[in-house]
Formats: sequence, structure tokens, C-alpha cells
Amino acid sequence: MATTKPTASLFVLALVACNGGGGPADSASETGTTGAPPTSSATDGDTEQPTTTGADNFGPEEEFVLRLNDDPVPPLKLSMNKAEAAELFGATAKEIKLLDIESETLLKNTLDEIKGACGTGWKADDPDPKHNCGATPLGQTFKGPDNTWQSSAEYSLIRILTMTPANAKVDGTSIDGMQGLADGLGIGGGFSQILSETLGIQRTEEFITTPELVAALQRNLLATHPHIGGDGKSLPLYLDDALQDLTTLATKLGPMGGHPGIVDPDFPITSECLTPEFAMNIEAASNLRLLDGIDLSKGKDYMSTVVDVTGPTFGDPLEFDFNDPAKFSIVGVADSPRVDLRFAISEHDDFINSCAGDDACKQNLPENVDLVKSMWPGSAWAIDPWVLESVIVAGGREKYKNRIFDKCYEVLFSCNLGAHIYVGPNPPGWALFDVFLNLGNPPKDQYVWELINEVAQIALHTPPGGAIPEGSADVAFTLRDIDIGVTGPQIAESVRPYLQDQAPKIAQLLLGDYWKNNGPVDFYYRRGGDGLPYLFFVAQDDLPPGAEYKHANPGFFTCPEVQPSCKASSTAIDGAGDDIREKLRLGAGETVLYMQDDTGTLYRARFIVPEGDAKEITVRVAAFE
Repeated sequence: MATTKPTASLFVLALVACNGGGGPADSASETGTTGAPPTSSATDGDTEQPTTTGADNFGPEEEFVLRLNDDPVPPLKLSMNKAEAAELFGATAKEIKLLDIESETLLKNTLDEIKGACGTGWKADDPDPKHNCGATPLGQTFKGPDNTWQSSAEYSLIRILTMTPANAKVDGTSIDGMQGLADGLGIGGGFSQILSETLGIQRTEEFITTPELVAALQRNLLATHPHIGGDGKSLPLYLDDALQDLTTLATKLGPMGGHPGIVDPDFPITSECLTPEFAMNIEAASNLRLLDGIDLSKGKDYMSTVVDVTGPTFGDPLEFDFNDPAKFSIVGVADSPRVDLRFAISEHDDFINSCAGDDACKQNLPENVDLVKSMWPGSAWAIDPWVLESVIVAGGREKYKNRIFDKCYEVLFSCNLGAHIYVGPNPPGWALFDVFLNLGNPPKDQYVWELINEVAQIALHTPPGGAIPEGSADVAFTLRDIDIGVTGPQIAESVRPYLQDQAPKIAQLLLGDYWKNNGPVDFYYRRGGDGLPYLFFVAQDDLPPGAEYKHANPGFFTCPEVQPSCKASSTAIDGAGDDIREKLRLGAGETVLYMQDDTGTLYRARFIVPEGDAKEITVRVAAFE
């Protein structure tokens, strides 16, 4: 059975139609249903047989035939293009996770694109980074107050991201005086060399390199976003994202729950993740069975139910095996999916001062957040983690948290006349600048990353094109053709375990309303898990969701008093594969049973069961008068 434009409602009809035996469509004309003319023999099929009222005060009997529908149900086979998959899953596509994309590659590619937006001259051992944002398509989008890139906040951020010991600009910072002192007197080979040695990096290496910034962005920006959460190391990709070429991510990754967002929601994210050749091919085994049953007050009726004996979950209308390439495949995923987006990050409204000059500041660390918020509420660890200053500090700590350094820079062959710089060891990363007579007004004792953040903030607000006021240096980079970090073949394979974990959800989403055309039967006839036929009394799980179960005394009884002492059925029968319904295995011959319907009315039923595998039985029902 195959379809190219499926809908959930058509599934149920298709599945039960393929189930063999009778069905709702032929119940009106089938002889033996309620309202059919009586006959003289119970052997002519589904017939009604009125009888006279007996001495036990039961009225005339109506006779019906209950059959087992044993024909195997063919698998459901679907082959869908993108539009058909979107039509089929509809709103439920938002709930089906395809995979988690690791965020490291996407962030790295994003940062690399940003760092190169004004050229690569900053990589040279030269005080002049030779920035030229007009030379790249991304840089040409930078516009400051004077409509040039030189005054833009985006360029200011690039100055920070590409700042190295060789090209460091520290004018107006607490380390400004040391630069003048070191360069003026040639101490330690100059300020750039001192910075390189103090930080333990090459003269041409960024103060905070991409791996540390990626880790900081994952923790501070991604993990704090409600749509992402966790440790920020992965981005959830849902079926609706793929079917809509990732356009949904503009909203999902935009402002949410107090978080300013990771992308600018006004910029349309686009990606050809799925090509025009896309096809999703699924084969699923059906657990739906169409059962013959009896509504005691009306006669024979039918119900579809789930007969699921395949673990690990039971009660699924469809059984998927997404790990089997013969039963699930995706084709037409782009070989190297890429995305256009506008990456955005905002700054704090106020300048973040370093916690410096006090040994108590050694406790100014993110693991002491409660103490930090009470003692230093203006600390970079106390403000919103997603703002730029917090990200810079987090990246700096990631890089220098274990840094230990101790060196004396002599003047006139004397350390006492020069400068002694310590970083650590108690604790690592804690910097102390001991300069003769405090010449140059050296920085107060503080963590290295606090000093780097100070330098970054000054640089952010003082681009060559003019000053940017505090709180006005929010940035957004329009990035195009960014590699998301996963290939098409990887996506096609990676989705398998995710979909398999959600197989019960997908089955319920597609066929969760299989019960909507069920008749209000009181009991039905079906095979149990052991392959033997049983009478099943209807239970709460057989009703539509939210429906009230009105049978006050369910089950089959051998006496009209329908007391526990004469109950013939049980919820626990070994091999039946069910432990919630009252059920009974009928023996060959005639069995008389009593039961009550959902109104409490008493009925007598005489069951005539043939020898052997009773695929068809007769029941004669009479109401108490």
C-alpha cells in the first residue's frame, strides 16, 4: 500500500481497509446486524433470532456473528517530497526532532568570517593591523553614524577580536602607562613582547582565540537561550526547520523569554537544506486491528484498536524501524548545507569595571556567583551572561584560567629599578604588576581576563571614526553561505536514532485519532498475545482520549446477579498479552454469560463456539426486562 499525498485521516481508512474481514463500510448491509430480518436458523451467518421471553425475565434474543480478522495487514509505505511531508506532518513537524547539530563548527565558521571581514593584515607582527573593511562583502555592510565602517560598532568588535600583543591599542586603559614606559625605555623588548610573555602567547596571536570564544558563546549565549538550553554545544533541528529551509530559526533563535536572541529575527534566515530532489521514504508495520464487537443496547458494531506486541513501547498504532535502510531513507539533502543569517550580540548598558586592588577580588569567579552578586553586583559575572562583556570575560578566563608567570624586567641591570610581573600561582590568572615607584601608574592586582575586558571595552567605544556611547555598541553581522558543520549524508544517517526514539510519538501524531469512528461497543472478539481468541470487555484505554468510562461493573459473569463471586473473566490471563481489560477464553460449545452495559442495564449472552480455532462465533443477546 503506497501513497504520495497522505493525510492522517486517510491513514486510518487505508489501514483498516487493508485489515481483511468486515468493516464499518459494510455493516449496514451485512445480514445479522441490528435491524436485519430474523431467520429461522443460527447457522445462516450473522442473523437475528427473536425468542420469547424466558422464565428468567430476559427479553427476546438477537443473534450476531463475531469474526476474527486474521488477514495480515500490509505495511504502510510512504514516499513524500518536501511539500507532501509538510502536508502530512503539519504542525506536528515542530515536535519531531531530526538531530542535534554540534554548535562548535557553526560558531567557529561564524567567528572566522567575522575576523576576516576587515582583512588579514592583523595577523602580521606589526603595530598596524591594516584593517580595511571595504575590501570584503561583509565589511562593506558595516555602517556607523557617519555612514562609514570606521565608525561602526561592528568594526570596533573586530578590533577586539583581532587584537594581538603586536597590534594592541590600550590608550585610555589602566595599562596605558606601562605601554609608554616599556616602549619608551625599551624594557623587556617593548610592551608587545611583555604582553606576549605575560600571557604566554605569540606576538601575533589574538588575546582570546576562536576556541575560547566558541566555548564562551556556547555557555553564555547559546545555553542560556530557551530554545537551545543544555550546555549550548548543540542546536536542535526539527522537521519543520528542515522542511522550511531553516527559515523557522529566525524566530526560534531570536528574542525569547528575556534573552535578546542569537540572531536578528528581522533578517530572513535561509538555507537550501533540502534540495528539489528531496524524498522521505518510510515503511511502517500497522498495529491497528479492526475488531467485531457488540453494543449490548444496539447490536453489532466495530472498533479499531491497537494490538502492539513489539517493544520497547506498547500501544503504538504504527511500528517504525528507522534504523533499517530498507524501511526508512532520506534522499535529496544538500551535500554541504549552508545558511545565511544575521548573528547578533548586545553589550551591557554600563561600563564594567574590573574587580581590582583587593585580595577579596580573588573570589570574583563564576563558581561563586551568589557571593559575586552580593559583593560586586557590577561584575561581569553578575550581569546577564549573554552580553558582550560577559562573553569576553568568559573567553578570557577559558584561555588564562591556568596561567602562571613570574618574570623580572630589569632596568640598569636591576630588577628593583624595573618591573616584576606575576601571574598566579595563588590563584592562577591573578596578575600583579610591581613597577619601580609605580611609574606609569600600573594596573592594580586583578585577574588577567578582567584586564583584557577593560581593554576590550575601551576599544569597543573608541573606533577611529568617533566615539560610541556606552550601551550603543550592539552589533549584528550579516553572514552568508556559512557552513553549518554537517554534511547531507551525515544528516541522512544522523536522523535515524532521533526518529527511532520518537517512533511512538510519530505514530500517535499520525494515527492518534484512529478511534474516532469506533462504535460504542461493550465487548469485542480478538486474539490475545498467545494467538488464541478471547472475549474482551471494553476498558478505559479503548475509549477516545478524555472520554468518560461509564461501565461501573465491567466483565463477564456466570450469574445474573453479576457479583464478584460469579465473575468468569479476569484482567490477568497468562499469554493474553493484556493486563488491564476483563477477558475470557471461551470453550467449545455453548456458554451463557451475564454483563452490564454503560447504563447498568443487565444482559444475557449465549455464546456458541465451534471446535478448534474459533475464527467465528455466534452470540445471542437478550436484555433483562
